[in-house]
Amino acid sequence: MGGLILRSYLAGKQNAAATFRPPADPRVRKAIFLGTPHFGISFPQAFASVAETDPQVRALLPGSRFLFDLGTWNQGADNLREVDAIAVAGAASASTDGLVSLTSASMRFLAGEDRLRIVPYCHTNNALLALVTAGCRRAPFLAEIDSDDHLSWRIIRSFLNGNNDWKQVGANPEGPLTANGGLLLSYQDREGKAIEATTKITAGIADLTKGTYAWSTDFVPSGLQDVKITATPEAISAVNITPVGYNVAVIKSGPRLAAVLPAAGRVPTLSRAPGMFVSLYGAELATSAAQASALPLPTELNGVHLLANGTPIGLQFVGPTQINAILPETARGLVTLEVRNTAGAHQINVFVEAASPAIFTQNGAGTGDAAATQAVSGALITQNSPARRGDVLTLYSTGLGATENRAGLAWAVLAPTVEIGGVPAVPLYAGRAPGFAGLDQINFVVPTDAPRGPAVPVRLISNGRASNETTLAID
Repeated sequence: MGGLILRSYLAGKQNAAATFRPPADPRVRKAIFLGTPHFGISFPQAFASVAETDPQVRALLPGSRFLFDLGTWNQGADNLREVDAIAVAGAASASTDGLVSLTSASMRFLAGEDRLRIVPYCHTNNALLALVTAGCRRAPFLAEIDSDDHLSWRIIRSFLNGNNDWKQVGANPEGPLTANGGLLLSYQDREGKAIEATTKITAGIADLTKGTYAWSTDFVPSGLQDVKITATPEAISAVNITPVGYNVAVIKSGPRLAAVLPAAGRVPTLSRAPGMFVSLYGAELATSAAQASALPLPTELNGVHLLANGTPIGLQFVGPTQINAILPETARGLVTLEVRNTAGAHQINVFVEAASPAIFTQNGAGTGDAAATQAVSGALITQNSPARRGDVLTLYSTGLGATENRAGLAWAVLAPTVEIGGVPAVPLYAGRAPGFAGLDQINFVVPTDAPRGPAVPVRLISNGRASNETTLAID
């Protein structure tokens, strides 16, 4: 259970269901998972009698609340807090190591197949576990490292030494793993509570097995699969199965939240920041679109409410698949966002750090030309109107984090670093844009040694988090 203990620590998993207290600084740099049953062990029936009295064994069974919580604790997923990680899976017995299936041992939820190596080993030679390891009881074993040539050790050594030799050890996913994916599914009511009176769930041609909380199976053909649920009321839906690893799905009526992104665009982290302007994506979030017309932002818009840890927050826009809002200035750690409307409710967790910058761009997608202007004239910087070395520019962003008042301006407590083509720029001001909610601005001087060109890379770094990489025309 070692790999799951590490994941539990990074998430701050508590004994109570869906309760987390993630450490502010996990102090973990690299992680290697050897045959970890991320979504449960195979042959759970062999452990049923022990599971009745042992909570750790019970947690290891497919469909347990523990495994579902770990798989959904941060925006419906688990990003391991961006810890650099790889997984090693055994495949000496068909599509398992005798105890853990290839789909359960993979980390598709983190980084995909490029972080999975498959070796022809059995799981263990433990005498007790050997009784239920499906005939895979021959050496070598995945975690019994007895020589420098052991494949697991060669992967570990290379990964910890910081080279890429491990990518040539073992095999890439192939065969059943590239044509199938696992599925962990929770069927919920309109308020987001699991529906107990469910007797059968199928995904395509695969029957799912009921666990103590959710339903699961190791292999479902990849692609869009019809899900049929025998319950009261019965339901028919669909899930998109991505191969190589497990997929986590929630099927429910009413609103459904799927992700919380910076309004400026995607960044390489799931972490968000206090006072950040965010966009929540999902389904059935509102019956129709509506937008706030003035500040302060209303806490109800078109019958939609959004709560952060139980407290209503302001809404800038609501629509059937998107809500724009501003995270509270006081938000810290794991924050539960709950959307409520006349059709029901749904919750999603988001991890809030001191800062996590994102740059607005001219195309509105977070890519390409940055939203930057001449600080004095307000002229937009474009390829037809480029900036010059020594110019003072204003760059617009969100996610600079908490602020403090200085001479009537809301300065960011953590000053960001501005990089222009890799060259640091001198920031003159970084904080909230006066008169705007959730919008940050950085005034800076274009370095005299900044690269020239129509698309010089521009990014922000704060709190160790890098923004989306945008561009700036510099003559």
